[in-house]
Amino acid sequence: MKQIDITRALLLLHRRVVKELKKEDLFKKVVPTIRKIVKCDGCAILLVENGKISVAACTGFSKNLRSMKLSSLFWPISHILKTGKGLFVQDIKNSRFGGCLPENCEMKAIMCVPVKLNGRVAGIIHLDSKKADAFTTKDFDFVKLISSELSSIIERSLLYSEVEQLSIKDHLTGCYNRRNLYHDLKKRIEECRRYKKVFSVIMIDFDNFKKYNDRFGHSRGDALLKSICGKLRKILRKADSIYRYGGDEFVVLLPETNKDGARVCAKRLEENIEKMNKRIDENTKITLSTGVAGYPEDGSTPASLIKIADRQMYKNKAAKKSAQGLI
Repeated sequence: MKQIDITRALLLLHRRVVKELKKEDLFKKVVPTIRKIVKCDGCAILLVENGKISVAACTGFSKNLRSMKLSSLFWPISHILKTGKGLFVQDIKNSRFGGCLPENCEMKAIMCVPVKLNGRVAGIIHLDSKKADAFTTKDFDFVKLISSELSSIIERSLLYSEVEQLSIKDHLTGCYNRRNLYHDLKKRIEECRRYKKVFSVIMIDFDNFKKYNDRFGHSRGDALLKSICGKLRKILRKADSIYRYGGDEFVVLLPETNKDGARVCAKRLEENIEKMNKRIDENTKITLSTGVAGYPEDGSTPASLIKIADRQMYKNKAAKKSAQGLI
């Protein structure tokens, strides 16, 4: 590969990824571009996060690489994590790594180059070939250049991710914010309308929260909100999302769940928080009041669904106070 070819290749890579800010979309464009420039059978970008290895993007593999459990003990990964240096083997079978090949593996030549962020191995560019002597030192140098470029691109992507998270999440509780609730509800309605699916929302209000704030102060009140939201996340499914609607009101979005299922979920949330028994005094404790609305029977817009759930929540709150002889 001549110097002019390397320059053209880098320019091509930049043109394809410069507008991408999300890591997932970025890697999907980088992998086929590398594979096109450096002739290889398989190309993948692996991410290294908290000791875990995941496949960010891949192409050209006979097996689904994403479904495989990749370990830091796998010899190319282990070598890079230990040394921080790339790996370039022209004939694996007759190298010191020959005995490490998985059964039925067709790799004969391999290149792996680390992608570093602040001196730490954050990713690995992997290329392999079914032919021995498939790569040249020029190819290896080029992939090292790509890794350097990729590290700056990933840094930009991570910065974007942080800014994006700040724009859609409540800084105190870590729940999604009200703006993002309406955005997600619109998307969910469009999807359910197209595929004839259902979903439900639960409106949640913390009973006696104002009394708690008045007695213990906003700092303790904030800590209570964070604590209860953490508990709610553990109870909910991974597919469910929780949003801070305002003050001590929250909304839970339950995909592919009808109203009956949402009522069961709401009851479970109420019971679990009551067990926490955040008692203020002998007669007052923090509990939840909830209201449920379902798509499509209760509305076909975010506003209409929220309105129904909110109305039901206040109705249930009033019934609870009546039963306790408070009204």
